[in-house]
Amino acid sequence: MIIVILLVRFVFSMISYGSGLPGGIFLPILTLGALSGALMAHIFVYLHLMSANYALNFIVIGMAGYFACIGKAPFTAIILIFEMVGSVTHILPLALVSLVAYLVVDLLNGAPIYESLLERLLKRKPAHLAMSSMITMEVTVLAGGMLEDQQIRDLQMESNSLITLVRRSENVLIPKGDLVLRAGDIIYIR
Repeated sequence: MIIVILLVRFVFSMISYGSGLPGGIFLPILTLGALSGALMAHIFVYLHLMSANYALNFIVIGMAGYFACIGKAPFTAIILIFEMVGSVTHILPLALVSLVAYLVVDLLNGAPIYESLLERLLKRKPAHLAMSSMITMEVTVLAGGMLEDQQIRDLQMESNSLITLVRRSENVLIPKGDLVLRAGDIIYIR
């Protein structure tokens, strides 16, 4: 039964991850790790290599190993599972399994799941969204400053800059060329 649950969980995780839809991957990683540990524990118990009393330890250690492998973050896995379990009896096995899992995935040139997700997200970003990455600056007109009592048309600005609006106390003003800036005005430049 554990094999079936593990395979179904793995297939659904692949479908979820491959679909590109936003969603959590943290809980599926821990679930697959726990199921892998439970499967190994049942195999060892079935072969009479281990007492059934240690099955829970395999589940806990399986979560840490799988997380360290998929996330390539062994120390995060150790601390995370240690906090979840709340017992120091698992620290040494957690550390050993997490570091071995990290070394194996590193030797096989595996990429961390979160970096892979970020790269895929950045590749899917449409080119027309480049305009949305422009920065809007807020500039406050200071009393006695260079901008006070200047008309917008007289401001020396970069050629690709645009004043989008001017806020004067509670009022929002349209930035026309003949608008005279006063102390306390906030200019929004894009």
